[in-house]
Amino acid sequence: TPTSPALLHSDALASIPRALAALVYQERCLASARKFVHSFFLNRRVDIRAMLKFRDPKRALMETVAKFQREPPKSKQRDPLLKETGRFSNSPIFVVGIYTGADKLGEGFGSSLKMAEYRAAEDALHRLYLTRTPPHVLKLPSSTFGEHADIYKLTDAAPYSPGELGESE
Repeated sequence: TPTSPALLHSDALASIPRALAALVYQERCLASARKFVHSFFLNRRVDIRAMLKFRDPKRALMETVAKFQREPPKSKQRDPLLKETGRFSNSPIFVVGIYTGADKLGEGFGSSLKMAEYRAAEDALHRLYLTRTPPHVLKLPSSTFGEHADIYKLTDAAPYSPGELGESE
């Protein structure tokens, strides 16, 4: 409308989980709302690795490593731990590792050195970005409320202190 800003379709869809959780809280209690949110939203097992694609993983890895002030990543094709087979055949296989200093960031394979380096850089980025926090360490803001608290009334709830995230992206 002329008096209110436009609402994007993605924003409208994003408000649905909040509305559902609020409805469960309103009709039941905080414990039921927590159980609902954990059961239907936080307990999903989704393979994000298949969804996370990089256009140029080698460049993205170089920028990420530079941000943490580490040595630029280097791929080592001749390291004794990494393999190659059939270099002069129709179907060679190369296994390449990417290192920053002595630390191995990732490894990948391919029918060419270039493809193996690409996959190794992609593996290093997946290892960096897809590290999971164990559920027993994860602390949510709603954990500061008591079991039967009314979230709309001011109380002396314990202050929320989020866990360490490290460098934010």
